[in-house]
Amino acid sequence: MTAYRVALSAPADGPIAELTRDRADLSVEGTPVGGLLLLRCSGERRAIDEAEEILATAFITRHTAKEQDVLTLVVETPPSEARLLERIKVADVLLLPPLLWREGRIHARVLVFGELHAPLLSELLPQATLDSKAVLRGGEVERELLASGLLLPSLTRRQGHAILAALESGYYDAPRKVTTADVAQRMSIARSTFEEHLKAAESQLVRALAPVVRMRLLESEQGSEAAGAEALRLYARFSEDLGLYVHLTVRGDRVAGVTLAPKPPREPHGENHPYLARIVEHLATGRDDLKDIPLDLRVTPFEREVLDLLRTVPPGEVITYGDLARRLGKPNASRAVGNVCAKNPAILVVPCHRVVPAAGGVGNYGGAGGPATKRKLLAKEGALRKIEVRGETV
Repeated sequence: MTAYRVALSAPADGPIAELTRDRADLSVEGTPVGGLLLLRCSGERRAIDEAEEILATAFITRHTAKEQDVLTLVVETPPSEARLLERIKVADVLLLPPLLWREGRIHARVLVFGELHAPLLSELLPQATLDSKAVLRGGEVERELLASGLLLPSLTRRQGHAILAALESGYYDAPRKVTTADVAQRMSIARSTFEEHLKAAESQLVRALAPVVRMRLLESEQGSEAAGAEALRLYARFSEDLGLYVHLTVRGDRVAGVTLAPKPPREPHGENHPYLARIVEHLATGRDDLKDIPLDLRVTPFEREVLDLLRTVPPGEVITYGDLARRLGKPNASRAVGNVCAKNPAILVVPCHRVVPAAGGVGNYGGAGGPATKRKLLAKEGALRKIEVRGETV
């Protein structure tokens, strides 16, 4: 059966493609790891900083690390990429990771076994362009598989054979069944040569898997904390001032979430909690900045940075998205700041309603009631008069 290595590209949508569309100095590689996507962004420092701000808010992020001009993220696979992976699975071809996004296009390499025809490519990537194709013979197929499975583009065939031989011989068993000398003898090579190949392969494997390991450890630590902490408890009380219910979620002695809703929760809930009493009192008086209420929010580092800074804006004051970004030291991140405000998991306690657009007006609001609710909150705090629309006081 003939095997082809095919490289194709196509216009792409989604946050990753949009990020690279107007940034020629930025490229993003992505490798599927189960239901996750391991992203590696490379380019100039400015582009990397922008990528960190945008991607950290666009995805459910499990791990983020930045070193020099490379940003690594482990994220839950976005819908657009999940659809691509499903099409590849259905088409019975083999993806050769990583996927590559550059200048708004997605580039993919696949192994095709059997007949290669144009409809197959369009099924994988709509509007696909065939960039290259090559017939693979003999060990070339094996070399492609060894070099592409786990972000190991530099893994040589000999290194791949060395680590597979060690694994199959029981070198990694506990207790160890063979020595490096035993494996080298079976491969008919010198022990020093085998150990050199094995060390190089192990080093690449460890570096490639490090972000995934960190993600697993993070999940484990969060799971341990959750198991040792009190279960989530739900409280709700009606606010006459807003005409809405305040839903409060508490984990241990910390607030895990605050939302507004037109109805009480369907789940069993309490009505009395000191934090909830303070929030409802603030809605009635506009006083008490609530910033000493402890939080337990599961957010990304960038989101936490934005939310922490928001808590320093007192009642009666407002700040623009651009000013907030500048205070963070990231003047180009106003859009990312807006995304964080829109997803704020603890409204009122984290006062995202005090962030307004520079053009005037109160802007959008993620709580029930939208801008009308935001306007009520600002009016109660005495900040509405500070917002101007076309030179007139709102």
